[in-house]
Amino acid sequence: MVDESVVTSVRRYLRTLARFGMVVRAGIVFGSQVHGNVNAWSDVDLLVISPRFDGPVSRRDVDLLWRVAAQVDSRIEPVPCGEQQWMEDDWSTLVEVARREGHTITVHDDPPASPATTP
Repeated sequence: MVDESVVTSVRRYLRTLARFGMVVRAGIVFGSQVHGNVNAWSDVDLLVISPRFDGPVSRRDVDLLWRVAAQVDSRIEPVPCGEQQWMEDDWSTLVEVARREGHTITVHDDPPASPATTP
C-alpha cells in the first residue's frame, strides 16, 4: 500500500505537469513505495502515462518531467510511458512490473464530496 503522503505528492506532480500543458492519463507508482520497504532515502518510482510519449520522446519533455519533480517532490523519479505503450507493450520489463504491482494515481482521484456538501 502506498503511503497517502506519496499519493498526495504524486497527484500534485501530475497536476503541475498538466498546468505545463502535458496531458497525463495516470501515474503508476511502483517499486519500494508499493512494496512497503521504504526508508529515508527511498525514491518514488513513477511511470508517467501520456499520449505525448507514444511517438519519439523529446529531451524537452523529459527535462520537464524532471524539472517539475524537483519542484514538487525531489523523491519522484519519472519514467515516460506512452498511453499506447501502456496498453500494448509486451516487451518492456519495467512496464510489465508497473502493470502487475503498480498503484495507479490520476489527477482526478480527489475524494468525493460528502452528500451534505454536494450542491
